[in-house]
Amino acid sequence: MKKLKKRGGHVFMSADEVERWYKKLESEYNTHLAQYGVKFPAKGATKALWLAYLRKNQGVLVHKDTISSFVETIKPKAGKDQQVRHLASDGWYVLNKGDKLPGKKDVVPSGYHVLITTESPKPTFLFKSLKRAGRISAKDFRQLKAVYGFRCATCGSQEGKPNFLGPDKKTCLQQGHMNPHKPLTLDNSIPQCQVCNGVYMDDYIFDAKGQVIAVASPKPVLRAEKEVQKEIKEALGLEK
Repeated sequence: MKKLKKRGGHVFMSADEVERWYKKLESEYNTHLAQYGVKFPAKGATKALWLAYLRKNQGVLVHKDTISSFVETIKPKAGKDQQVRHLASDGWYVLNKGDKLPGKKDVVPSGYHVLITTESPKPTFLFKSLKRAGRISAKDFRQLKAVYGFRCATCGSQEGKPNFLGPDKKTCLQQGHMNPHKPLTLDNSIPQCQVCNGVYMDDYIFDAKGQVIAVASPKPVLRAEKEVQKEIKEALGLEK
């Protein structure tokens, strides 16, 4: 990944250029980020300058001293130690020291920051936002998994970790049917581990908490002991 080194080139940006990048950021924010509670800085604020500079150099590792040098050209009295890392806390997809670079094994080196995209919040911020907002906020299955904390709705096993029902298995979350009599849409889904999804299959109806609320086929009854089958028939008035 390309780097802008300490006090590197392209530090200067005219007031007009800063204004153009700020307006572009505002438009991208309103389109992609506002709905998730990402914080947008006021015009002229130091954070707005950080974002404008990082947006101009999106996808490039920029040293904090380079950003500080730029800010000083606009605000001469600005401090030397710019806390750019706080942009990530506000929800912006900015990676800081030690964060893993997307699609790579490398991490962000000390002193550097990089803006990955303005089309989605930082993943950790997004997942917290989704969890607060609930199921209705999820737009795809990955976001639905985030609402559940990347855990099986039924047994609680966490994705990628040993499964509670089979510790020798690594948990893989699948899109489980809430009501198998209806299409497998996002609003009719819960994340289930491969064990729960395989055991329950299409025989049961679940609520949004992953709990069984009804049977969806006669198979569970047919698999039950004769005494249980008899009790069910009596309860349904089929046997006296």
